Order: sequence, then C-alpha cells, then structure tokens
Amino acid sequence: MDHMRFFKIALQYFLYYFLKAALSLRYRIEVKGLSEISRSKMQGLLFLPNHPAEIDPVILISVLWGEFRPRPLIVEHFYYQKGLRFFIDLILNPLPLPTMDVTNEWKRRQVEKLKEKILKGVTESQNFLIYPSGKLKSTPDERVGGASLVHQLLEVNPNLNLVLVRTSGLWGSSFSRAITGFTPDFGKVAWRGAFTVLKNLLLFTPRRKVTVELEFPSQDFPRQGQKMEINEWLERWYNKDEQESLQLISFSMWRSVVPKITAKEEKKEEEVVVSEDVKVQILGYLSKLTKQSVTDSYTELHLSNDLGLDSLDISQIRVFLEERFRVTGLAPGQLQTVSDVMQAAAGVKKETEEPLPYAKKSRWPKEYYRPEVLIPEGKTIQEVFLQSCDRMGDAIACADALSGVLSYSKLKRAALVLSLEIREMPGENIGILLPSSVAVYLTILATLFAGKIPVMLNWTTGFRNLEHAAEVCSLKVVLSSYRFLSRLDQCDLGQVDDLLLLLEKVRENISLKNKLKGLFLNFKKPKNLLKKLPREAKEEDHAVIIFTSGTETLPKGVPLTHRNLLSNQRAALSCMQFGPQNSLYGVLPPFHSFGFSMTGLVPLLAGLRVCYAPDPTDSRGLANDIEHWGASIFFCAPSFIQGMLRVASAEQLKTLHLIVSGAEKAPQELYDTLRAKKKTFLEGYGISECSPVVTLQRENEPAVGVGRPLPGVELCVIDPEKENVLSTSEEGEVCIHGPNVFEGYLGVKKNPFIEIEGKKWYRSGDRGYLDEKGNLIITGRLTRFLKIGAEMISLGGLEEDLIKITKEKGWTPTKINGPILAVTSYGFESEKPQIVVFSTFDFDREEMNRALKETGHGGLVKIAEIRKLEEIPLTGTGKIHFRMLDEML
Repeated sequence: MDHMRFFKIALQYFLYYFLKAALSLRYRIEVKGLSEISRSKMQGLLFLPNHPAEIDPVILISVLWGEFRPRPLIVEHFYYQKGLRFFIDLILNPLPLPTMDVTNEWKRRQVEKLKEKILKGVTESQNFLIYPSGKLKSTPDERVGGASLVHQLLEVNPNLNLVLVRTSGLWGSSFSRAITGFTPDFGKVAWRGAFTVLKNLLLFTPRRKVTVELEFPSQDFPRQGQKMEINEWLERWYNKDEQESLQLISFSMWRSVVPKITAKEEKKEEEVVVSEDVKVQILGYLSKLTKQSVTDSYTELHLSNDLGLDSLDISQIRVFLEERFRVTGLAPGQLQTVSDVMQAAAGVKKETEEPLPYAKKSRWPKEYYRPEVLIPEGKTIQEVFLQSCDRMGDAIACADALSGVLSYSKLKRAALVLSLEIREMPGENIGILLPSSVAVYLTILATLFAGKIPVMLNWTTGFRNLEHAAEVCSLKVVLSSYRFLSRLDQCDLGQVDDLLLLLEKVRENISLKNKLKGLFLNFKKPKNLLKKLPREAKEEDHAVIIFTSGTETLPKGVPLTHRNLLSNQRAALSCMQFGPQNSLYGVLPPFHSFGFSMTGLVPLLAGLRVCYAPDPTDSRGLANDIEHWGASIFFCAPSFIQGMLRVASAEQLKTLHLIVSGAEKAPQELYDTLRAKKKTFLEGYGISECSPVVTLQRENEPAVGVGRPLPGVELCVIDPEKENVLSTSEEGEVCIHGPNVFEGYLGVKKNPFIEIEGKKWYRSGDRGYLDEKGNLIITGRLTRFLKIGAEMISLGGLEEDLIKITKEKGWTPTKINGPILAVTSYGFESEKPQIVVFSTFDFDREEMNRALKETGHGGLVKIAEIRKLEEIPLTGTGKIHFRMLDEML
C-alpha cells in the first residue's frame, strides 16, 4: 500500500512539473500577489478566477497546485470525457459541476450536494477553485451575470476565505472564444499547439504574455449582499473598469502567422408582434421568477446580466415555455433577453431539426455470412448468451447512436470485464436504472455473470415507487448513467439517489488487472467459462426482478426465472419467421417486461441484429432510426407505433415489414393504417407475471382478438366469483398456465393463483373469452384500471389519493353527504385516455396535478378535466354509479 501511495505521489509531481514545462514553451506567465496569499497561512480558501480561455484553468493549476492543491469545479461534460478522467482525478481530485442548459430534479440535487461538499471541505482546510461566472467569456469583458453559486455559498457562510484571481492576456488565444465566437475544442487546440511548438523547434515558439493576479477581497466586498450586488462587484474587479484588448500571437518564429477572426455578430431573427395575452403571461412569470416587477420596458434586458437569472432559472423558463406554449427544441443559449422569451412563446423560435448523433457513422457493416436466427441450447441466460457468442463469433450483435456497432466478441468481452467490477458491489440484487441501449443490456448480462440479480427500476412512476422497489429488493447499489440522468425529464429519484453508482465512474475505475482477466476469460469455451463464474446458475434461479406499474397501491416485485424467460422466448420465436438478413429495432424500456425480454435480450440470444434507442415517445427519432439502420422488425406498444406512423414518410419505413404490438390494446385505426402501408402487423397479449408473452396472432392467418396461446402456454376462462371454468365464448377472468408463469410476488402475501384440476393457474385480472379456434378476445379489466403509454393507472387508487390530498389542503367541504369525488376517463382507441374528476366542490386542476406529483405519482398521472356536480350519483347498493358518470362524458 505504501509503495502504491509513493508511486501515486511521484506520478503527481512528474505530471505537475511536466505541465509547467509544457506551458513555458508557449506562455510567459507572470504571477502577482501569490506571496501575500502564502504568507497569510490561511486554509480553506475559495479561489475565484475569471475565465477568459479554456487554457486558464491549466495555467492556474500550474501556479497554485504546488502549495495549495485546490480542488477545481469542472463542468460535467468535460469531467466525464473519456480518456481525461484518470489524469484529472490523479492530480486535481476535482468536483463535477452540473450544467443547467437542461435541468431536472436530479441535477438540482447534485448542485445541493456539491455545495455541501464545498462548505464541509473548507472546514477541513481544503481549497477550491470556483469560476463565479460558470462559463467561458464571450466578450472582452468578464460577465458573471446571474450566476448564483458564490452567492449561495456566502449565504450559508459569509466568512468564507475568498481569493480573487484575475488572468489577463488570453483574449485572442486559440483557447478563447475571441477567434470563432464558439467554445473551442480543447483537445484539438491542444494538439495543434503541440504541433506548433514542434515546428518552432520547441524553444523558439513565440510566447504569449499572461498575467495572473491574486488578492484578498477589499473591505467593501458585499459578503452579505444580494446576488447581483456580489456579481457586479466581481465584474468591476475582473474588468478593472476597462476592456481587455485582443492579442494575437504568431504561431511561427519565422513570420507572422496569426489566426483569422471568424467570430461574427449573430443576425437578429425577424420578430413578430406578440399578443397582449402572451406578453402578460411572460411578464407575469418573469416577475414571479425575479421577485421584481418586469414590465414592457424590460423587453431588451438581458436575462442574466440585467435581471440576475442564473442557468437554473433559465432552464425553468424553458420548462414554462414547453408546458404553457408547447415550445420545444430551444438550443442552449437561445434565450438571452426578455424579448427572446416572448418571441419563443409566439412561435418564432421553433424547433429545429438536429442532426442525428450518428450522422457521420456508417450503417451496419457488410457481412458476407451470418448464421440463422435461433436461441441455442442452454438452461440459463448466461449459458445461452455464451453459446450464442460462440456461434456468432465476430458477427454484429447490436448498435445504438452512442456506442456504435458492437460485435458479439466485443460485447462478450465488455460484459465479462464489467462483471468483475459488479462482483465486488454489495448486495445480491443490483438495481439498474437505464433506458433501452447497448449499455443497459451489457450491464444486465454483466450482472448475471457476476452472480447477482438485475432489478429493473421504472423512473416514470414517481420516487415513491422507486423507494419501495429498493426496499423490497434490499438494494445497496443502483447502476445508472450520468448521460441518462442529466437528460431525464421530471427526474426525482427520492432516496434512491443515494444508492446511485454511475457507469461512467465504474468504467474509469476498472483496473488493468480486471481488464486482463476479462480478456483471458473471453477466450474460454462456454462450458469452461461458466465454471469460472462466482456461482453456478440454475434454471429455477431468478434471472431478473421486474416491478408492476404500482399505481393502485405500491408496485409488486415480479421475479422471473431463467426457465420462465427462455421458455417464453423460444415459444415466441417459433411463431414468427426471422432470417439472418433481418434487424430489429428495440426502443421499449427495459423495466417493461416486453422490452426487457423481447426487444432487449431475445435478439442478443438468438443472433438477430438489434439497434436500440432510448425514447419511445420521440416519434420523429423512431422514424429516423428505422431508416438509418434499415430495421425490418419493430416490436412496440400501439401508442408509440401510431406516433411514429404519423410523422414517418414511406421512404423511411421501406425496410420495415413486420410490426408486433403488445402492452396495450391496438386500435382498429392502427390495423387499417398498416394494412394500407402493406406491412405485416401482429398483435399479442402479455403480462409481466408471464414473462411476458401469452398469446400472439400468426402470420398469414386472420387477426382475431389477440391471437392464440404460444406453444406450451394454456388458457382457461373462469367465473371470477364462483371460480368455475367457463365454456368456449363465455366471458370471464382469463387464467394462464405454463412454464412462463412466475412463482409469486416478492413480499406480497396475496396468492395470485388458483388451482384447477391439479394445475396452478395465474389469475390475470383481465376479462375475456376464447373462441372455437382458441383465439383470446380481451374485453376489459376486472378492476378499474386505465392504460396510458403501456403503464396501468388505477382509477380507484387515484381516487383515494385525491381525497387524501383535498383533506390535507383543506379543500373538502365541511358538510359532506356521500362521496365527495369520483374519477373516470374517456378517450377513443386512437387517442390517449384522459382522466376526468367529478367533484362536489371546486379546486384548481394545475394545483392538484402538482400535488399528485409531489406525493410520488409519475408524469403519466395528470387530471385533464374537472366537472362539478351537486352530488355524486350512486347505485341502489350505495356504490358510485360509474356507468352514469361515463354517460355524462
């Protein structure tokens, strides 16, 4: 251990002196005031520099590291850049700073945690490097604007030890925005600089003079002032009441070679007349946000510099514009002034098409031979996957926009290496919070190789359900991704946030030993490799834990075994025809049983090329992906399929020939649309508890109901009250028996099974009947559930929560005769169902929706309409007469 520590310290000093030497080849750095700071012997310092160029943090580290070892706050996208983390962490021990161009609850919590770390760190004599503006300057003047981090820290502790740092001489550097007007690519500029130094024979490169001045704030610094008062004081100090002049230094010692200035003033967009109604709403919202009166005379004021709004405030404006005016696609930095906000609301700043993230990447590489699509022999997911890798070799396995194209050999190697890290994580169950992607299925496979059970977490149903899932499964670690969490809308993870371990961090910390060990394991045959895994897996072992929607009470944990999944996957594949030339498009989330098994694992196990995408609600993205990857097979929920069909052109869907629908009832409109497009469409029926596919329509057969049972699956229909088996065409509760049926819920005593003629049958809770040919026709639910976007919403459970909220808020009338409210819904098959509340008293719909979100309901649960009645109608038995209410809609 001492040897390792010595090696680390030696490497730190080597890199530090190498950095100073490298900088001296291009910069002549003059430092003022450092000796005064050193003589003060103060610790727990916050160094507050201006930010003229991307190279100035490097220069400051070369000046300060030797004595103060400041921990810099590094903007997140730079901190997580692949290849840099090792060196950054080794020397600097930095803290990642979330950007707020797009914000959510998770990001806000990260900022709070960051502030806590800084405030605690200064009490432990740690020093920090914090940029008050939080961004690279874009003009000769330094503008702190409405940035709030320094103010927030001083609010908690006004006596913080501050050191002001002013760097000058860098405006005009290739690392500044003076040349192009845009933030330069640090890596490219650095490599170009290294080449410049070599061309000038190292020692003869023209130097840029840079001055770094440090001093303690004077007595007039407003430590307890308002945010803008502090920021304006800092701006005056940084700018010394004058603009920094542009300095262009030659790249050559032989002649004057300076960069060409290409930065241009942006053309002002054509403005339109904004209606009075829009003006009133925008000015009212900005007044509320700034806590001052914002009037018509403020239209040209800058949101940050003049009104003091920070990046978090501006991100809230973006959310307001989206919710109130349906404005989407605003690029970061597009909202600068009050007028910009008004123009956006008026529809001038419309959504623009962004280039696909893989626009420069090739499609599927050409393959001259590819084995047939089939799931090989094996009793566990691990065994089948290894057999498939052995069978497929270097054939293509999967792809997505971020990871590109991965072969089976590369996917196997990555899963084995990651499994060695997951082995060391605490707990038998590992939570996974990721969207459909190469990363999530690689993580699932790695978790299984590590001898642990993946628990798929649903982030769309609210923090209450997440916390319950974590408690039921005794989770100690939840694997996720910074990239995913930072882009997630309405992300409140509750206490699960404390369990997060980001894959970016796991990846950077993989030891050389584990990389070599994973490479060694990769060359073993499946049989020998299985013996090297932590424990021998059996077909009756749990392969995954998936949770039901949980909108009635709390979600129920559904453990599925290897036997459940593999039997269902093999049976489903036998009902469809796939060839080696086909590719599947998988976009359903992995917390969804259909997504986890059928669009996620099946293609990897069967040798079917699969391209993953994270967002099934992005209709235009779905169409673009299908066109780009040439997908021929698409499994998805009907509502997402319909959304894609509304925006897709015939050219984009020309390669698509088979579409399979599940998760909710497919409307007739979808059948008609796909028939007109000459696409094969199959509808199936499934339940998480059944792994999940139960029935499926067959190709070249008439579409009746949701099709016939899969091979090995048996169905019967019972009277839900008398529990006797009904005859063909008699409607009752659908019951399911087969190897795909789970063994029971986690931590729930209720028995979901019924025994009939010596067999255990799962009671689905769905109403339906079987026709003479064995087709299942679903007619509804036994209880009042609503399906929105493949998630089940319990209207009864929602009623209970609404009653509780109204009582807590004091909205309930003092005199109550009978029920105070009832919840129902409406919506045609082709439309999203709308939740309607019949109430005997008045309340605000938006305030109620906010209250529902605060109590842990996901974004799907929103009241669309409130209808007031004198009293809620009742049946003769005293129950709410829902049929009468439905007739009122």
